[in-house]
Amino acid sequence: MNTPKLASSPTLQSFSNDIFNFFHCLVLQLLSDEVRRFEVKMKKFYPNLEEGIDVTLWQLNRHADVGNSGDDFTMKSSPVTLKLHRRGDLLVQAVLTFSTVGGYLSKALGRNKRDRVALDPLSLNEILEVKAGCVGYDHVDLPSATSSKGKKRKVKGDNKHSSLFLTLKAAPTPLASSRLFFLRFKSRSARNDLLTGLRGLLADLQVHEGVSISSIQTPKTMESPHTRKMPNANTAAYQASHANDLSANRDMLVPLSEVHNFIDKEREQYDRLLLIMLQGVSDLKEKEDDLLLMRSKLDTVSRESAEKDKVQQNDSKLIMQLSKKLETLLMDNEDLRDQNDRLNTRLVTVECEKMNLMK
Repeated sequence: MNTPKLASSPTLQSFSNDIFNFFHCLVLQLLSDEVRRFEVKMKKFYPNLEEGIDVTLWQLNRHADVGNSGDDFTMKSSPVTLKLHRRGDLLVQAVLTFSTVGGYLSKALGRNKRDRVALDPLSLNEILEVKAGCVGYDHVDLPSATSSKGKKRKVKGDNKHSSLFLTLKAAPTPLASSRLFFLRFKSRSARNDLLTGLRGLLADLQVHEGVSISSIQTPKTMESPHTRKMPNANTAAYQASHANDLSANRDMLVPLSEVHNFIDKEREQYDRLLLIMLQGVSDLKEKEDDLLLMRSKLDTVSRESAEKDKVQQNDSKLIMQLSKKLETLLMDNEDLRDQNDRLNTRLVTVECEKMNLMK
């Protein structure tokens, strides 16, 4: 009896390889599309920031003096427009400006044609860190601009989500040992766009105008650690020879294939960094989702605990009222017993007198 033969192992192997290659290409295509969208978003960041982004601002100054220690909020829950203002071609000359935003009535009356500066401009080279969330202060305890209790509770309700906050840590000043700028956005995507854009802006400032970390330019000739220069020695000959070496290195011909290989390696490293950064953004989103879930559970438990405390307080009040009522009833019962004893005594006395009169 002939049994049906199964497919040969090479056929299954090729089929599995085809499926693996298909999904691998699909993942690479999705990642490349994500990288392309990220690059387009980064290119649009500078015009959007120059046009202005609406945020809610808190500005905290911390003093390290012994006699004047504490937190000083110069801005409290103020709606402002964050703009990038260039004062020249260099990023070192660029500043971030904070302009107040008028209400609907002022917009209707046309009174907000000229921006009013809410704070002094913040230079880009003064920004030390850009972090997601409200770092250095509890976002729930941020003060409000109004003194009304109802509005304060409303602002605290708006401050419940830490995923809408961005923290800028600025360089200290003679008056403040620490300066923190807390920005609240309307959505998490807007916060993430500004977070990535500001970090890219600071990276451009560091790479192009700051201290170089790495370079692919002509390496500089290193001096021997054992050589010493006399203070009054003539270095003209040394400078001339050094300039000749640099000019010779610039005129050196390099094969085009090596240039292409080097560019491909740099591009691979750039793509690798982009993919790592995109994965970090997704990790940040997941952690913030977990944090929001935990905070919602904490709020639920807090409400349940408050309801239980309220029920316990009501039970305590009811027990106090019942105990007072029971005490009153006991006292009334004692009074009634005393009256009953007196009436019985009176009745016995009357009966005795009646018996004596009959005799």
